[in-house]
Amino acid sequence: MTAIESLVARFCEAWNRHDVEELSLLWSEDGELVHPWGDRAVGRYAIRELLGREHASSMAGSTIRLTAEPARIGDGHVVADLHGVLDGVLAPNGRSYSLPHTISAMFVDDSGHWRIRAMAPIANPR
Repeated sequence: MTAIESLVARFCEAWNRHDVEELSLLWSEDGELVHPWGDRAVGRYAIRELLGREHASSMAGSTIRLTAEPARIGDGHVVADLHGVLDGVLAPNGRSYSLPHTISAMFVDDSGHWRIRAMAPIANPR
């Protein structure tokens, strides 16, 4: 398993436990999360707040499955597309549904630890 695959596996495990603290620690201190519905969080604290709101509402019962396809590997960074499905997303009408998505992500070597630098999910990719 590569370092990026390991990081993606840790992301999925933390998501599925709804461990927002652990999720946020996967980002670099200056990391960025751009939500598919327009929210944007910059910095670990803001990312923790955004994920906390999601996991207390529409994502409270969700689980995620992802696979990574590294597209570019450079010195100290990797850009990859992650493909997966979010199951158990809660819609405003109270029903749950599955949401296929692709995530564009940049990972950086942060003092010997790979972290997410930027992540932008795209819901229902075609």
